Amino acid sequence: MHIDGKVVPINRAQATPSPLARLPVVLLQVRDKAAQQLQQGLQELFDNADDTLFEMADKARSNVDHHIFFEAMRDLRLKRKNFERVFMEQLFAAFIDLGQAERGEFHLVPMVSYEAAPGTSSDELEKAVALEAMLGRVRHRDGLALGQLTARLGALLGNPLDERDNPLGPALLCEFFLRAGRSLGVEIRVKLIMLKLFEKYVLSDADQLYAEANQLLVATGVLPQLKAVPSRRPGGREAREQQREGSVQAVDQPMDENGQQAFAALQKLLAAVRGSVAPTLEASAEPQPIATRDLLRLLSHLQQYVPEPEAEDDFDLRNQLEQLLTRVSVKSGKSRVVEDADEDVINLVALLFEFILTDHCVPDVFKALIARLQIPLLKVAVLDKSFFSRASHPARRLLNEIASAAMTWSPRDDYQRDSLYLRTEQVVQRLLNEFVEDLAIFPQVLAQFSASTADERHRSELLEQHT
Repeated sequence: MHIDGKVVPINRAQATPSPLARLPVVLLQVRDKAAQQLQQGLQELFDNADDTLFEMADKARSNVDHHIFFEAMRDLRLKRKNFERVFMEQLFAAFIDLGQAERGEFHLVPMVSYEAAPGTSSDELEKAVALEAMLGRVRHRDGLALGQLTARLGALLGNPLDERDNPLGPALLCEFFLRAGRSLGVEIRVKLIMLKLFEKYVLSDADQLYAEANQLLVATGVLPQLKAVPSRRPGGREAREQQREGSVQAVDQPMDENGQQAFAALQKLLAAVRGSVAPTLEASAEPQPIATRDLLRLLSHLQQYVPEPEAEDDFDLRNQLEQLLTRVSVKSGKSRVVEDADEDVINLVALLFEFILTDHCVPDVFKALIARLQIPLLKVAVLDKSFFSRASHPARRLLNEIASAAMTWSPRDDYQRDSLYLRTEQVVQRLLNEFVEDLAIFPQVLAQFSASTADERHRSELLEQHT
C-alpha cells in the first residue's frame, strides 16, 4: 500500500515517541521552575554587565583598553537576546538527553581542570583556572544539596546519574554559558568579567535552584528519606536587593518649630481661597470637618485611580476630592468638609504643581508624569508640614531632582524607551503603588533616582569624549 510522505502510520508514530514524552512530569516541572530562575539571573547579569564594562572603560589606562570595553558593551547589547536564547536551548536539550534510552558514558562537558593539554593557549588556560575556581566554590557551598538532587534525578530515571550529567549542576550551567557566549567577539579579559558576573548573578543562587528542585521531587516521593538541606545564609538575589535598598533613616517627623512658623505664615496668605474644597450640596446642618486621618484615607483611595500619563483628561485633584466629599456627605447625611489647616495644605500643593506644570522648560511628556505625583506629595505635606520649610526634605528634593532632570532632557519621538523617562515612570509608579503613610520610602527612592541620574550624566560625558 502506498503511503503519502506527509502521513505517519499510527504504529510508527507510537514507536517513536517524542523525547519529551519520555520525561516524567515532575522532571518537566523541575526544568520549567529552574528555567524561570535562570532566566531571571541572566537578565540581572546583562543589566549589570553594561554598568560593569562601562566602569572598566572609565578606569582604562589606555585608549586601546577604553575602546575594547566600549566595543564589548556594544556587542553585548546587540547579541543579548541571542545569548539568552542559546543558553535556554542548551538547558532544555540537556533535560531531553536525560530521557534518552541509551545515554552511554558520554558527558556534555568535561571536568574543568588546571591541567591543560599541550599547546593550550594562555587565554584558554586562564579561563580554565577561573572555571575550576567557580565550580569549586559552588560545590563547597552547595555540594550537599547538589548531591541530593543528582541522586534524586538518578532514582527518578532508574539510572545512576553523574553530577556532570545533571543539567542543573554547575559544570553544565557553565558549559551552557560558554556555548551561548561563542558568538561574542570579545577578548579574554571581557570573557573573564562575564564569567565573574555569571557566578555573581546566577551561580550564587544555586542553593535556591537546588532547594526548589529537591522540594518538587520529594513532593512526588522521590527519595524523601534524604534529610533536607537547611537554607544557607541570606544571600543571592535577595541580599543584592537589600543592598541596593541600603540602610535608610526615617524621615524627620513633624513638627519642628521653624516648620510650624513657616506654615502658619503661609496660612494667613491662603485664608482668602479657603472653601474651594467642599461638597457640592446644600448643607442641612453645620459643616462637620473630617479628621486628618480620614482625609489621608480618602487621598489613598483617590491614589488608586490616578490616570495614566497618556490619558487625555487632566486630573484635577481638588475637583476629584470635592466629588469624593460630596459622596461621603450624602452617605453620612452630614456636610463633611476639610479642616482649614488641611485645606491650606491642599491649596499649597496645588499651587506648587501648577507652577511646575506651566513651566515651559519642562517637556510635556514629563509634565504628565510629574502630575501623577500630586496625591503622594499632598499626603506627605499633610503628614509633615516641614515639607514646605525644609529644602532638604526627601520628598521635596525628589520632586526637584525629577523636574531638574526633565529640563535637561532632549525630546525624542520614542520617548517611552528613553532611560530618563523610564526611570521617572518607575519612581512615579512605585510611589503610587507602595506609598501609604510611611515616609521612609522617599529617601530610598530619592537615593536610587539621584544615583542613576548621576551615573547617566557621567556616562553621557564619557560617551561624548569617546565619540
